[in-house]
Amino acid sequence: MADKIHIQILTSGGTVFDDHVAELNVPVDGASIGILANHAPLLGAVTDGVVRCTYSDGRETGIAVGIGVLNVVDNEVTLLVRAAEKGEDIDLARAEAAERRARERLAHRTADIDVARAEAALHRAIARQDAARFARKHR
Repeated sequence: MADKIHIQILTSGGTVFDDHVAELNVPVDGASIGILANHAPLLGAVTDGVVRCTYSDGRETGIAVGIGVLNVVDNEVTLLVRAAEKGEDIDLARAEAAERRARERLAHRTADIDVARAEAALHRAIARQDAARFARKHR
């Protein structure tokens, strides 16, 4: 399996994704890191976004992730994240509604609105939508 990467995406609730892939892209602050087999060791911060995995046969899958930590060592990639959900499991309408609610809270700020929490909810909702759309496109 020297040409494959073993990826595990873990949350406090358990393992969300565990597979062998040819390549993956992980969201980091303002960008995405591409990881291929035999990547140099790496420790980094993951941001809200979509982890995109490509299999050797060209199939692709996307997993929405929250903030967390990325560790890459010896073709083993581990993401410890606050939340994760496979794109095919996401209810797109619900994610769109969550985005609307977060944008509404941010647009009509009052003293009792936790702005950081509303912004985090917005980022999560957008990531979930991106993962759901990616999964639908790559079925």
